Amino acid sequence: MNDEQLISTDQGTGRVAPAQRSGFYYNWGPQAWIDMWMSNSMLVKKAMPIVSHTFVPILRLSGDKEQVDKDYDAIKAKREKVKRFEAPREKWRKRYGNFVREAEWALLELRKYYSQKQYEEIVIGTSVALSHETSADFLNMMNSMSDKNKNKKTRKSKDGVAQKPGRWSTFMFETFNPAHWLTGPATITEFDPSNGLTVMEIPDCAWHRCGRAEDLPNPNALPEEGCLNICKGPFEALFNGEGGGLKMEFDPHLPETSCTVRMSWATD
Repeated sequence: MNDEQLISTDQGTGRVAPAQRSGFYYNWGPQAWIDMWMSNSMLVKKAMPIVSHTFVPILRLSGDKEQVDKDYDAIKAKREKVKRFEAPREKWRKRYGNFVREAEWALLELRKYYSQKQYEEIVIGTSVALSHETSADFLNMMNSMSDKNKNKKTRKSKDGVAQKPGRWSTFMFETFNPAHWLTGPATITEFDPSNGLTVMEIPDCAWHRCGRAEDLPNPNALPEEGCLNICKGPFEALFNGEGGGLKMEFDPHLPETSCTVRMSWATD
């Protein structure tokens, strides 16, 4: 049975129990500290205001203002409090989950009032504009991937196929991955810098697993509105390969929680 058949025969929500990870290193190791810091600087300080300062005001103008405020207060009341002495990994999870919960609520509400085109202009357009305004350094870092890899040679096996990254490269990526705060654990499955290609597999995206299912606006479904319109849509718009730069293509395997990310760039 192929992947499409597996997805089409899934009669449930698509939500699967996340892989159980525990232990001191997972909760307190270098990647946990990086994710804790990134979740505070990128989510709490830069991304979270898109809900309160953009989506909620639009909803107030679109429907019953008092009801919108009441519903927004109810969803905010479900925030998981970040405690001072918690492990860095748990602080990351709570911050990420809080953002997903409130963003998902706002997007589902916006769908009630706007066409698909209008909806994408509001959600994806605002996300792209906000990224340019608040996260220029992060965008530059991501775009530098193409420049850093342009002159690298592809290691090939005897049959001419590009080899997967070695143990050391894999260890470094899985220990100091700057995108881990967004995706959770990921693996580079194809690295072909000579032809300007990297493929990353995300087995269990953090967008789907950080928020407690029972607290989401629709607890019987994955938070896919944000997956498609806060993550996939804006990233593909921000990194579209223009001028030979980095191009990113996201393939979420909904209703599963995995995703394939394809990154490519011009080599000439």
